Amino acid sequence: MMVSDPTMRALHASLTGLNMRRKAAEDNIANIETPGYHANKVDFESSLRTAIDRGDPSSMEATVSRSLAPTRMNGNNVAIDEELVGLTETALRHQLVVEAMNGKFRLLRSAIRGQ
Repeated sequence: MMVSDPTMRALHASLTGLNMRRKAAEDNIANIETPGYHANKVDFESSLRTAIDRGDPSSMEATVSRSLAPTRMNGNNVAIDEELVGLTETALRHQLVVEAMNGKFRLLRSAIRGQ
């Protein structure tokens, strides 16, 4: 990344985690009728928090785990309502992180222009 400070590295790591979460939710939805399929869940916030505390947000590691939620008769445990809410929340968080990055770039542009 060309402009790289701790804030931008943290925002970039957030986007990475959010993209992984979006992909997992899309996979879960695509497999809603697959017998025996267990939903994937992505966690990155706790790792990102630790990485930021250590001063290296780029060392964040997202974890993917299988949902332990109860299954339906076919052994599948994808809950479409939870997945759709999760996708919406992930999209909103993604939008927030992108806007934070844009704000940082606007500040840099202003500083460069001397405004």
